Amino acid sequence: MLLLWKNVVAHLDDETREYIIQHRLQDRYVAIFLLSDNKASEVYVWLKAKKAKMLWLYADIKLGKERGKEEILEEIQRCNGDKNCVGVMVQLPLASHLWEYEMEIMNMIDPEKDIDGLGSLSFWLSAFGVNNFLGATPLASLKILEYYEMDDFVWKVVTIIWRSNLIGKPLTMELIKRGATVITCNSKTPNAILKQSLAMSHYIFSATGQKHLVCEKILSEETCTLYPESISLDQKVLVDIGRGSENGKTYGDMDREYFEDKVKGITPVPGGVGPVTVSCLFNNIIWDEVWWR
Repeated sequence: MLLLWKNVVAHLDDETREYIIQHRLQDRYVAIFLLSDNKASEVYVWLKAKKAKMLWLYADIKLGKERGKEEILEEIQRCNGDKNCVGVMVQLPLASHLWEYEMEIMNMIDPEKDIDGLGSLSFWLSAFGVNNFLGATPLASLKILEYYEMDDFVWKVVTIIWRSNLIGKPLTMELIKRGATVITCNSKTPNAILKQSLAMSHYIFSATGQKHLVCEKILSEETCTLYPESISLDQKVLVDIGRGSENGKTYGDMDREYFEDKVKGITPVPGGVGPVTVSCLFNNIIWDEVWWR
């Protein structure tokens, strides 16, 4: 079964728009810092600005691939103190001369306005259960499963392939909080261990960008029979967060054609987690869920 994005996005956008109207936030703005000439980043920022307009907000895109660290920090601080600014985000990756300052720049964002959830304090508060805030990409993965009523993680085994601060680590901590047994793998995990982990898992999340990393060769009914605690394919839910392109075609971490009719659910690429992530970014403007409000 394909877990598609359109109805999930419509539900999230309606929820966000209703909150914006109820709290009279129309025409306030989100600050989006684009600090590199990365072409993919330019596309993502354009999509975020388009979404802001749909939700009756204004996207203030702050360019500056040549800007220095201090100037950027001062600009973020001004946004932090502006009551008309309802969110601040910095599009990654940064320009090369800013790489060493990435965490310093992210941590300058006030946690109340860190709707991307990339600051250390936002991660710490969520990881230790102080609040239920989650960054846009891991949140999108879970919102899709919630919409399709496939989000019961208690007593379930989950494998997450990726360990980044953006996706792997916050998703791992969130699923632990939800009662799952979580196995975290990465590009260095030996194939034998990865095969066993995937065979035993009810849920698989992958975000490496490696084409068809999860495929018949590494996960099939035959593979599952090799391990005594295996879960059959028709009980597995696969969430594909990876994305790449080859010869003009977009691909994900998972071989959708092979798994689509065999598993309980799979998110496609394109048309899965990606578009839901943008909606989740703005859904994080809903402050009622944040502890300090």
